[in-house]
Parts: sequence; C-alpha cells; structure tokens
Amino acid sequence: MLNPSVDRLDYGEKLQAPEGFQLSYAVATSYSLELDTLLCLPLALSLNGTLEGNPHGGKLAALEGIRQLKGRLKVFFQQGNIKVPGAFTPLFTLLEPCLVPMVPSGVFSSFHPKIWLLRFTNDTRQVRYRLLVLSRNLTFDRSWDLAVALEGEVATESSRENDGLLELLQELAPFARHKDKALDFAPAFTLFKKELPRVVWQKPNGFRELKTLLGKAQQVPLDLGGSTNTVLVISPFLHAEALDMLKERGERHWLFSRAEELERLGAEKLAGWDCFALNQRVVDGEDHLDNGKSQNLHAKLILVQNGATSHWHVGSANATKAALGGLRQAPPSNTEFMLRLSSSGIAQSADQLKLELIGSEENPTGVFIPHSFQNEEQQEQSSDDEGLRKLLHTLIKDDWSVRAKVNADLTYRCEVYCSAPLLAGFESVQVRFLDVPGYQDLKATLVWDRLSLLQVSAFLVVKVRVGDKVIERVIKASLIIDGGDGREQKIVSDLIDSPHKLLAYIRMVLQPDHEKTEWFARDPGASAQDGSDELLSHLVGGPIYESLLLCAARQPEKLQRIEAVLSHLRSVEGRIPDDFNRLWDNYKAFLGTEKA
Repeated sequence: MLNPSVDRLDYGEKLQAPEGFQLSYAVATSYSLELDTLLCLPLALSLNGTLEGNPHGGKLAALEGIRQLKGRLKVFFQQGNIKVPGAFTPLFTLLEPCLVPMVPSGVFSSFHPKIWLLRFTNDTRQVRYRLLVLSRNLTFDRSWDLAVALEGEVATESSRENDGLLELLQELAPFARHKDKALDFAPAFTLFKKELPRVVWQKPNGFRELKTLLGKAQQVPLDLGGSTNTVLVISPFLHAEALDMLKERGERHWLFSRAEELERLGAEKLAGWDCFALNQRVVDGEDHLDNGKSQNLHAKLILVQNGATSHWHVGSANATKAALGGLRQAPPSNTEFMLRLSSSGIAQSADQLKLELIGSEENPTGVFIPHSFQNEEQQEQSSDDEGLRKLLHTLIKDDWSVRAKVNADLTYRCEVYCSAPLLAGFESVQVRFLDVPGYQDLKATLVWDRLSLLQVSAFLVVKVRVGDKVIERVIKASLIIDGGDGREQKIVSDLIDSPHKLLAYIRMVLQPDHEKTEWFARDPGASAQDGSDELLSHLVGGPIYESLLLCAARQPEKLQRIEAVLSHLRSVEGRIPDDFNRLWDNYKAFLGTEKA
C-alpha cells in the first residue's frame, strides 16, 4: 500500500477533469502555500496540463487558466502563511480572488486541513466528485507525503461517509461569500450541502469502509474504535502528550518520524515505542533528484489494529498535542481533517505496512531505519519561539486593508491600515508590498506613493523579528482601488502585446489541446514577426475560422472569454487585426447581446 517505489500519485493528474467532464467547482485547504505553486494549478484544473516546469513560463496559458477559474476556485489557508516568492509576476494579482485567509482561534492553534474537493459535470448534467486527502501543503516542498484520491458519484440514498467533510465545509462557507456576483462562491457550498450527503466514494483496493473526520477545539480527528493490539504512527512532528494518549492502546507501538524529532523527545519519553527514522541518505537526496535538495518526512498516518481489522487515519494531523490533544482530557486546538479507511485484509495490516516501510533483516528497504538515540534530554521550546508565535497571531488576526488612490499622473498612492501595532506593543515588525522594495516600520497607517498599477496588491510582505528569530511572511489584505480595479486589463494588454499573440491566444482558447506542450513551455506567438501578414491571414482564414464555427454552435462560453480579452485590448491601437475584427462581428450574436 505504501511502497515508495510504486505507490505514487501524480498531483497534477488528480486535478484534471475526467474525460468528457469539465470542472464545476474546486475547494482546497492548506496550512501554507506558495504563490508559484498556486500559479501552476490552473494549468491542471482548466487546461489538463501538468504541474511540472517553470510557473513563470507560458504566461498566456497561465492567464487563460486563471481566467477560466474565476468564481470556480477557492483556496482556504492560514493567514500569514504565504511564502515570499523568489520572483514576482503580475499574474499573482489574478490569484487574489481565489484566496481566503483563515485565522486560528488561539496563539498555539492552526488552520491545518489539507484537502481538495472537486466537482465535475458533463454535457448531460452528470455529476462526479473527487476528494483528495493530503498530508502536504500547496507548496513545491519535496518532502515525503501521503495522499488518498477518491472518485465519487451522487447516489439516490444518503450515507454518513461525508459527515466530517460537510462539517468542514460548513465552517468555511461564511468566508466564501463575495459582493461581486462573479466571485461569490456561496452557490458552490449550496450544491455541496445538497449533494454530498448522497455522494458515495469508490474505496481504495482492500478497504471496505471510510469516514471523513473533522478535528477542531474539543474534537479529536480520530475514530480509533474499540480494543487495539497495535498502533502504528507516521508523523514528522511529535509531542509526548499525544503519543502517551495513543500508547494507552494496544501492546505493540511503532513510531516512524524524523530523526531530529525522535532525538528532541529522547528515549525516556518514547519508552514503549519502537522508533524508526527516515534514513538520512534519503533526507539528503543522495539520488541527486532536483539537484540534491533535501526531502524529509512530512507524511501523517495513524493506524490502529485489533485482530484482523485495521483502521487507517490519513490526512493533516501530526501526533502533536495541538492536533490530537493528550491524556487527562487535554483537548486539541487545531483544525484538522482526516480520512478513516477500514480493512480486514492482510495487505492493509500494520505488520504488512511495517514490512513495506523498513523491509526485512535480509532485505531492508533503506527508507526507514531503527533509530538509535544519542541524547536523553528534551530540548524545550525557546522563549523566542513562543514570542514569535504570539506576535504572529496578533498580526494575522488583525483586519489588514489597502486603499489605492490614483494620482494625476496615473500612478497610485496606497495606504495600508492595521491596528495590530497598537495591540502588540512590538517595534520589530516591518511591511512592504510584494513588488515594492524597501520596508517600512509598522504603524497604524503606512503610505506608499507613486506606485504603478501592477505594484498595487493585496499581498503584503511582513518581516518579524523576535530575539534571534527573523521570518518573512505574506499577509493577504482586503483591497479597494478607487475608480475600479483595472489590473487584469493591464496584465492582458501587457501579455498580449502583438496581433500574433492575440491570435495564438484565441487559438488556444478554441483548441486547448493544440500544441499543449508548447503552450506550457513558453508563450506561443513570441517568435513570430509582427509584420507577417501571410501568417495572420492563414490563422484567420483557417484554424481560427473553423474553431469559431464549432464554438458558436457548441461552446458559446468560449466566445464570451474571447470577447472579454478583446474588450481589454480595444483601447490599444494595432492589437486586433482588421481581418479578425471583421470576422468577429459575425459572432457577436452568439454572446447573448448585440454589442458585447
């Protein structure tokens, strides 16, 4: 079941629609995320591409993918947990409406679930669902993770399989509303509430039952059943309190973690556990993949077994006090999501899983190895760590807002408002815009003047210093631009800067499978010469003309997307070829209005 050599999921492939279906809605949750990673997702969700390659290449394909997802994708994440990107692209701006920041209830709690819920439909209104339950965040991190992908259909009778999933969605729904009807995600949650009680999932091979479990304050995301003889835990982060709670069950206790986490707790606190660590040779990337970057353990699994029956809990929860609580009714504090899979098969037993992870004495896998403890003393959390968490929570729970006002020279004056410094009493916080160098010390109102339109952003970089600890995070603020938000129009105009790129873009919208690998590698049309009237005539008179005829009859929504781009470009002379303008006039009737 977990042989790392063969049991692998392709993340990008699992975000693609089944053949004959189109994405209706997608919801994702993550503790942290990278904007570069998020920029790749539309290629899979909208264009059935992969997540490989440089997200800053193929910008026109990324632009089209993001535009197709408008109002159909929401990503919920913990506020302040966006990684500062290594390079900026204006396309990050288009991701802002997709992102919904969540603030945990307390300093030492986290919004930590990691799932994808995808709803697909086809031309006959058939509905399919896909649920991805993950242990990884929306980042390019190369750590070892676990994931389960489930395919589901709407049945006639209801079941209790999705109780935990529905409970999580109920928690998220109030944050999905938007005053802009095009961005309001409330209709998606209405559909989920109606359909999910009747969605039945195909169980993975060897498993007979499943449950979805939500963890939050006072609620543990586990269903351990009755008596237990074996507990197997895979967790990158550990707390003795949570492990002691799990150790009360069963006679055999097997723990797989990072070597440094096992050392931090020490042999005395882990007495009663057979401990295994991810081999340092694996961590160091000795296979030279990705230039030898480290790849530590990040997977989470809690397996309990009694006799022939085993229950696998896969998802976001570490074996920590915040995720699981501890003894003496110590409650958990995180929001977590776990999938419970039950089986009576030998292949799904704890013994078989242990064998797959470490191998036998004669034939070890070399992936996990028995851990030999070196240190006996626990390393306590430093006061800097606690102070940093308190300061970060004070910052992320505040209402950050940006107000952009246009100057006479069409630059912008941006004011950032935050009451956090008045509450925190710290002088060790600085702020900047994502694409503006130079920090300012935090105060109730910060002002940046003479910014370009594409420097205006809801993304603010916050640098925090406590003692020797310094971190940089991106906070998503609410944004108001006086006179309206013209950033998308500016991005379209900048990226589609020639008639050839416009026609190449239109061809991709109409024929998304045409030369797809070229689209994802680089921007098409970039190598064409602007003066090539022969090429323009060929495109307008041939492939584009034929595709427009098909779309007018079968997919008029594609014509609406093209018209939206054309409307952004009409103010720029020379971007729209005269031949195409004349051709396009014949299709305006299919847009639902005489003049679009």
